[in-house]
Amino acid sequence: MGDLYVGVDGGGSHTRARLRDASGRRLGEGRASGSNLELGIPVARAAVLAAIDGALREAGLGPQDYRRLHAGLALAYAELPECYHAFLAEPLPFAEVRLTSDAFGACLGAFGGEEGAILIAGTGSVGLLYQGGRVRTCSGRGFPISDLGSGAWLGLRALQSALLSHDGILPPSVLATRLLHHFGGDQARVVAWASHAIPADYGRFAPWVLEAAQDGDALATALRGEAIATLSTLIGGLIQMGAPHIALLGGLGQALSGALATHYPAHLVEPAADAMEGALLFIQRKELPCLHP
Repeated sequence: MGDLYVGVDGGGSHTRARLRDASGRRLGEGRASGSNLELGIPVARAAVLAAIDGALREAGLGPQDYRRLHAGLALAYAELPECYHAFLAEPLPFAEVRLTSDAFGACLGAFGGEEGAILIAGTGSVGLLYQGGRVRTCSGRGFPISDLGSGAWLGLRALQSALLSHDGILPPSVLATRLLHHFGGDQARVVAWASHAIPADYGRFAPWVLEAAQDGDALATALRGEAIATLSTLIGGLIQMGAPHIALLGGLGQALSGALATHYPAHLVEPAADAMEGALLFIQRKELPCLHP
């Protein structure tokens, strides 16, 4: 029985795992809920294992094969030392494990393990530049204080604007009406919901903004413009940091890629592969920099 390699990409909304054998042959993939480490270490661990279990099942394997697994994990908030060490302190059933951030995993995948830069705009957002053996980031410090231009950020801006429309400060809007209808037309329910909502809860409203903007809703169009301007600021920052090329990733980033490419046609490039492939590279290539050696 040979070694198995699994690459896991874990963000705020989803966790995905890809399983390969030692020759590189793809064996299976699995999916689970978010494994952002700030959701809680036990929650993240359970999601990682659930995604890997799914990949093993698709390959006709099971938990008895954990001991053969070399696991590369690219998880959101692994860049925070306390989250990184707390996760690795958990009992993990693998033969070997290496942990890095979802952003670095995405960058490795996007540039085939070589140096490069990425901007992720999914539930959260982060810009990362891997250059000269050094990793630098911008944004990505968590929602709501950072993660600018992300799906969670856009969902929050939409709800804030919907409440202003409800108060008569902003004009009536189809988007605002739909958002408030979701909460039974009761602004108090919005406030109560916000007291326990996580980034993925806000991020679910980002597609509503894009749909309403496509239909010509003025509020949604303005919010879409805000997102484009904010992500453009991050792209400009990465270029100032020295990034020659930037891969744009994440659901919101892909949705806005056409508009962003008009501002930076010479800098935005298509990723070579995804963050699961980056996580696989991270477990296989030990020379790649560790977040917290």
